[in-house]
Amino acid sequence: MRGRSPVWAIPLVTTAALLIARAVAAPAITDPTGAPLPEGLKLSTPWIHLVLAPLFTLWDGTSMLPMSRLKGLVTGLLLLYVLWRAIRFWSHRRLLREIGYAALALIGFLLFVLVGATWHRPMVALTSVPEDAAVADFHSHTNASHDVEGLMDGWDLGASRRWHRRAGFDAFFLTDHNTQSPAIGLAGEGVPYACEGIEISAWRAHMVLLGRVDSIDRRPYTTSLEGVLQLIEDASTQFDAISIASIPEYERYHWKNLELFVATGLDGFEIVNASPKANELSRVRRDSVIALARRTDRIVVGVSDQHGWGATSMVWNLVPLEDWRRRNQDPCPRILARLKTAGFDAVQVVERHRLRAEAWWPEWLTPVGLVWETWRGMGWPLTLGWLAWIWGWAIIVPLRRRNAGLASTRSGGPR
Repeated sequence: MRGRSPVWAIPLVTTAALLIARAVAAPAITDPTGAPLPEGLKLSTPWIHLVLAPLFTLWDGTSMLPMSRLKGLVTGLLLLYVLWRAIRFWSHRRLLREIGYAALALIGFLLFVLVGATWHRPMVALTSVPEDAAVADFHSHTNASHDVEGLMDGWDLGASRRWHRRAGFDAFFLTDHNTQSPAIGLAGEGVPYACEGIEISAWRAHMVLLGRVDSIDRRPYTTSLEGVLQLIEDASTQFDAISIASIPEYERYHWKNLELFVATGLDGFEIVNASPKANELSRVRRDSVIALARRTDRIVVGVSDQHGWGATSMVWNLVPLEDWRRRNQDPCPRILARLKTAGFDAVQVVERHRLRAEAWWPEWLTPVGLVWETWRGMGWPLTLGWLAWIWGWAIIVPLRRRNAGLASTRSGGPR
């Protein structure tokens, strides 16, 4: 045992850090506009998340990382691994063994990413929703989109419905790239309802149009800012659709044009988008868009932008619809009607706590920041799940080492 840290040091330090994180806990869900959430609204956690708390919570936390943090996660894990092995085990005589450990670590990380990205596992869902509210997603894709086809061929309407059902949605808009989903007419009835929409690729902009849009010749919209403005105008005058500016495009290329978009007739903005590139939007810029939308009475929404990867919902939207559950009717027409008339108050966005791009953690410490913010956003049931694994590991590993040592002693030791 010479050279090894005390048996209980790691579990004690980890437990202390976990309890400190819980002492400064953050709400698991919030409204980015600052409005209070409906009383009782909460996240429901499947039992398997509780049993395998470290694995499932870190899958969720990783799935909600922005692109810069995903890069930081890879870099940070590499640096922390090298530091750990250098401190504990490194010597020239153990070079081959260290190569083996590195290969196992790489395989483990790749399995974590692969399974997390492709297994449509049980999901954390939004529950205890008010009776007069529908939970909606305003931007999602199927394999009719070019960036899904070939990568996730099985991601059809049925798969998307199952994903949204597990996450607690009542309705979701299919907004495939530059095409109305051919499967929309086969959606059938029942929760979650599939609503019609389309995502148009314009000049340095993506516009989500909500509603039935049979066909669009998008060529006039792809060459200049004037084309984008024409698309915004045509959305209401020709297509009778709700126009929503999508991120990251409007932040990257049209930040100075947002007032012009509104003056031309844009109906609203995405302020939360779960895709890694769009998830880079900082709180400061998000709040600037919210202020513009509030002042001009425009819609703000949060979207999954789901392309078939992973099983984590980062954001939901509550749309007030009186009596809709009791009537057992397709809510899509009423959702569209509310978007057309209620402006800024049409939707309440509900987003999950997560590690953000602008958080104070340096990028190379993203792995530590990921665990910390995951702990801060957990409830006590998941905390107990973590503690069970921490102390189970602390008890089992020394027992195995001791038993292995006893077996070696009885057999006369190594020859």
